[in-house]
Amino acid sequence: MHQFLETICIRDGQPMHLDWHQRRVDATLNHFYPDVPIEESTFPLLEILSTCDIPQVGLFRCRILYDINTIGIDFFPYEPRLINTLRLIEAPAGYDYRYKYADRKILEDLFSQRGDADDILITRDGWITDTSIANIAFRKGDRWYTPSIPLLAGTTWKRLVSNGILIPRPIHQDDVQRFDAFRIFNAMNEWGGVEQTTDAIRHNGSVD
Repeated sequence: MHQFLETICIRDGQPMHLDWHQRRVDATLNHFYPDVPIEESTFPLLEILSTCDIPQVGLFRCRILYDINTIGIDFFPYEPRLINTLRLIEAPAGYDYRYKYADRKILEDLFSQRGDADDILITRDGWITDTSIANIAFRKGDRWYTPSIPLLAGTTWKRLVSNGILIPRPIHQDDVQRFDAFRIFNAMNEWGGVEQTTDAIRHNGSVD
C-alpha cells in the first residue's frame, strides 16, 4: 500500500493555501481508492490541523504522512535551502511521480548524482521537469514559463498556472540558455524568490 506526503507551510501559526493541499489529498485518495465513498476517502485538513498544537511564531514545515487508514502530522522549523546551481539529470525510463509518494528513493538516488551542484534539474527524454524538491519556471523578458508536464504538478505550480502567472509549455534542456533566468518554488518557497541566471544550470558530465 502506498503512503503519501503532504507538506504545508505554517507561517506564524497559519496554514498557507490549505485549499490547494486539500484538493491534492482528495484527488490522491480518490484515485487510489476509487471504491471508497468520497466522504470516507479524504481527511479534512482544516479540521485535523485545528486539533494540533501548531507553532505560533515563525516559519514551520508541516509534514503529513498518510494513506486511506492513517495520518501522522509533524512540525519542523524551516530554513530555506540556498540553491545557486543545478545539474541536469535524466530520470529513469518510465518513472512516475504524478502523486506525492512518501517513498522518494529514486529522487534521492538522482539527487546523489548532483556532484558539486546544489540540486538537480530532472529531465525526461531531455525535457525539463522539476528539481528534486521544487517546480521551476523560466523567464523570457517579462513572461514566466514553466514545464507543462512536471514530474509533480505541485500545489503552488497549479495555483500560479491557474492565476495566469505562469505559462505552461514544453521546455527542452537544449533550450534552457534561451531564457534569461529561472526561479524554483514549492509550498515552502513561495513565488517571488531569488532569480538565478540560466548559466547556473550545468549539463551532467560538464567540467566546472
